[in-house]
Amino acid sequence: MSLGRTHGPLELPASLETQLHEFRRRVWSIKMIEALGAAVFGVVASFLLMFALDRVWDTPPWPRFALFLAAALGCATVPAALRRWVWGRRRLDQLARLLAVKHPRVGDQLLGIIELVRSDSEQARSLRLCQAAIEQVAEDARHRDFRDAVPNPRHKLWTVLAAVPAALAATLFVFYPAAASNAWARFAAPWKDVPRYTFAAVEPLPVRLVVAHGEPFRVTLRLDARTVWRPGQGVVQLGEQRPVVAKLREGRYEFELPAQIDAGWLNARIGDSVQRLRVEPTLRPELTSVVADVSLPPYLGRPQAQHKDVRGGSIALVKGSEARFAATASRSLSSARVDGQPRTPQGAKVASPPTTVDGPRKMEFRWQDEFGLTGKEPFTLSITGREDEAPSLVCEDLPRQKVVLDSEVLNFKVKAQDDFGIKRIGLEWQGGDDPTVKAPAKGERVLAAGAADKETLEILGTFSAKALGIEPQPLGVRVYTEDYFPGRGRVYSPTYTIFVLNAEQHAIWITEQLSKWHRQSLEVRDREMALHETNKQIRALSPEELDQPETRRKIEGQATAERANGRRLSGLVGSGEELVRQAMRNPEFGVGHLEKWAEMLQILKDISA
Repeated sequence: MSLGRTHGPLELPASLETQLHEFRRRVWSIKMIEALGAAVFGVVASFLLMFALDRVWDTPPWPRFALFLAAALGCATVPAALRRWVWGRRRLDQLARLLAVKHPRVGDQLLGIIELVRSDSEQARSLRLCQAAIEQVAEDARHRDFRDAVPNPRHKLWTVLAAVPAALAATLFVFYPAAASNAWARFAAPWKDVPRYTFAAVEPLPVRLVVAHGEPFRVTLRLDARTVWRPGQGVVQLGEQRPVVAKLREGRYEFELPAQIDAGWLNARIGDSVQRLRVEPTLRPELTSVVADVSLPPYLGRPQAQHKDVRGGSIALVKGSEARFAATASRSLSSARVDGQPRTPQGAKVASPPTTVDGPRKMEFRWQDEFGLTGKEPFTLSITGREDEAPSLVCEDLPRQKVVLDSEVLNFKVKAQDDFGIKRIGLEWQGGDDPTVKAPAKGERVLAAGAADKETLEILGTFSAKALGIEPQPLGVRVYTEDYFPGRGRVYSPTYTIFVLNAEQHAIWITEQLSKWHRQSLEVRDREMALHETNKQIRALSPEELDQPETRRKIEGQATAERANGRRLSGLVGSGEELVRQAMRNPEFGVGHLEKWAEMLQILKDISA
């Protein structure tokens, strides 16, 4: 293309134009090489710095943005060079001015003849003079080398500066393609969350690590199978504490860290892999309650389940029961095991499968909470299977032997107790060996019915021979109770002997007893009177006589005899009152007889007093 515009017959010589064309190409090539070298250097150097930073740490976004902007500024030199050196040095006058920097006289001469070629007025004044001037400048320029007129040529420097890092980058892509590609991706798109590639590929740690409060703990880092680098040791540091070093063993690094009570950040470095996690000491999960839902054996008639607190670690259940145990922890659980078998927790609660109790056994609970912490120790529950015990029976106010009228009513109390309910309480009787009785009596009656939930039953019982249709005869009477255990017999009280008499027989018996009592009463009375006379004799003695050893012995013997006779007298009074009371119940006795015996009792009481 033509570099100059002519208005008249004058033109620049072809040799001069060729010389200027070559100068322009040189300027363009050198300056574009410089611009491209600067751009390549900016991009590749930023990439290499990015690669180096990623080997030290997980470069955050802001340094990546800074490197990206530095590379963009380096690339901006290309359009700047196009504008300044290509577009700004495309015409002859622009080239002449550029030559004037290095060769002022030649540059000024070139500008002058370029103006002559363009100026019609100058050519009109003296065409030959203008022609001569042009030829003179062209001749002078022919002997000059314009190649050294390129201002500040640094293309070789920029070529070297670009080639060295480019070669280094190419080497990285050849020998470490994965790491180089990852660094390029993170460098070229700093706004994207591209994971950092590390030669030491370590399995990622959780963002948060919950450890037991106040207890030493272990942090384990494992190398990934795709790792390129297997460093011999790794290091972790918790906050400002001393770093902890661990050796590589079987593809993992196990760091033993001291007990912590405050949360902090843990930095872990394995080769060029750096990870950071939050360590939060937390109290271990503890069991807040352990309860048992017990279904008793069907024969007991208690369909509703019983709820028992077993936090003490032991429970005794009747054999044949079915129990389900539930433990509740202080926070939600992620997993649990009962006797080594996995169980799915419901929140903070874990339940055992139904268990039939047939003997002693142990049940172990293990649990892990939502943070991965386990209980400090497993909870062991001791389960004892016990037999359904027989009921117990206590009978009060029923004498072991007693003579009663057939119409008399005996009142007594019965208390029965069983661990799982009283079924009933009853009374049995059996006639004794009496040849006068043709058909000995035998029978029973229910005194009270119990229930499955009546573990204690207290009743008032009565016995009347006439009401039960029993003829006068000696009887063996027993109170019994039953529980709900299948096939178990009755539990009996001791046998109480009751002599059932009709009114006539009873009167004869009372008369005999009163006769015996009368004889014993006379003996006691006479003995008491004799003792009284002796006492009067002792009172009559003087103090000196009372102080004699024989007298003292006599007084001691007298006191002993009085105590013994007093006890006999009191017993006779009591038995006499009982005989009178029994006689009062028998219509065969008249009022006169009863008054006579009452007077005798009063005499004995007076003597005793």
